[in-house]
Amino acid sequence: MRPDPDCRLCGLCEGRTQVVYPDGNPGNGIIFVGEGPGENEDLKGRPFVGKSGKILEDMMAAHGFGRADVMITNTVKCRPPGNRDPLPEEMAACRPFLFSELEDARLVVGLGKSACRNLMGYEGPMSQIVNVPVTIDINGREVLFIPTYHPAATIYNRNSRAALDETMRVVSQWLGRPERQEPKTMRFGGLMLDMDGTVYKGGVPIPGARELISFLRDQRVPFVFLTNNSSHPRSFYGDKLRRLGFDVTDREVLTSTIATIRFLLSQRMGRTVYPVAVPGVVDELREAGIPLVEEDPDIVLLTFDTMITYEKINRAYRFLKGGAELIATHPDDLCPTEDSYDIDIGPFIRMFEQMCQTTATVIGKPNRLMLEMAAREMGVDPGECVMVGDRLYTDIAMAQNAGTQSVLVLSGETDEGMLEGSDIHPTAVLGSVAELPELILQSFDDRRQPVAGHPTDPRGQVARCSWL
Repeated sequence: MRPDPDCRLCGLCEGRTQVVYPDGNPGNGIIFVGEGPGENEDLKGRPFVGKSGKILEDMMAAHGFGRADVMITNTVKCRPPGNRDPLPEEMAACRPFLFSELEDARLVVGLGKSACRNLMGYEGPMSQIVNVPVTIDINGREVLFIPTYHPAATIYNRNSRAALDETMRVVSQWLGRPERQEPKTMRFGGLMLDMDGTVYKGGVPIPGARELISFLRDQRVPFVFLTNNSSHPRSFYGDKLRRLGFDVTDREVLTSTIATIRFLLSQRMGRTVYPVAVPGVVDELREAGIPLVEEDPDIVLLTFDTMITYEKINRAYRFLKGGAELIATHPDDLCPTEDSYDIDIGPFIRMFEQMCQTTATVIGKPNRLMLEMAAREMGVDPGECVMVGDRLYTDIAMAQNAGTQSVLVLSGETDEGMLEGSDIHPTAVLGSVAELPELILQSFDDRRQPVAGHPTDPRGQVARCSWL
């Protein structure tokens, strides 16, 4: 029994794209029941295909099974507006379809409050019932039911994630799967820290960021600050960090300009460069030995020039049309400020590429070249490093491109909605860098004990990181 594609039994029909039907294999008799379809499910017609679906799939895979081994469905078959919880009358309209799907079930797993409310009649807090098996009546037949958290509830809650992981372990036993091997702990051989939106925003430090640097020095964890912002020379960022109270040296800062200088000296040696840059960055390029010219360059170098003019734009355009190579320090579209964002150089890159029918060579994040340079600065293998940043498409993408670990912080550009819809997956997600010391301490083995009594020592507290 399935709802008609044009089903109009409740008000959810008004805003849906399509009915979301069950997915997977009912043959094993194990059925996962979620709440209401989300935006991605509404578009694709399958349950759990967004970020929550990725979390669920990863957990199933960790215990040796997948979608082909269970059936996945929802309490309602159409997306509730704004992803709200389904209403009682909406669940009642879909209940005949749901009970038809559960007709031959041996085990039903309720993912979230709405599923438990619909199938158990339970209205209390989830924490009181998670992983406590009960029997429910399905058309006069008793079926084992395990209530557990919805995958979305585990994104920022370690305890919820552990509980859902335990549910998956039980399901794997029902399927006769072998016990899984525990995943490896993150390795903090060296830390690469983004700046704008990660340790400060505009002229204001992110709470806990300065304490993190003291913690890293106490724990002897090497670190390098990375920034794609090429609107100032490296010394500016060292001075800014120190002015904001960070205990750092200039050599612990790697900008996209410095990375580009190293690229030019090693890969474009002797080629002349027309810089689209502020005077301080022009001086930095010249002092590094880059041959700068105002006419007939081999390369047009695009940086975050906050003093850009039509004259500079038009000169660059003519040089590129004449055959010069376009190199850009970084690809960012926006640069965070204290209370908003400024337009960065990404739109200018696309403009020049389109107008001049060329393709830019982009040096900064997410190019893994910058990560490898930072690892060399610290004397650490890239595989032992962790990239920490607030942007999926630069910070986290760079780590993913390099096959190394990453921590996304939600203190800058990326919010939960952007993370939900992204194909870029960090190793862990934190609210801010203030939570990093706890994660680092958890990663240390018995040979590297934390400094006892350090103010950031969180032993005995509950971690709030989310493993993805």
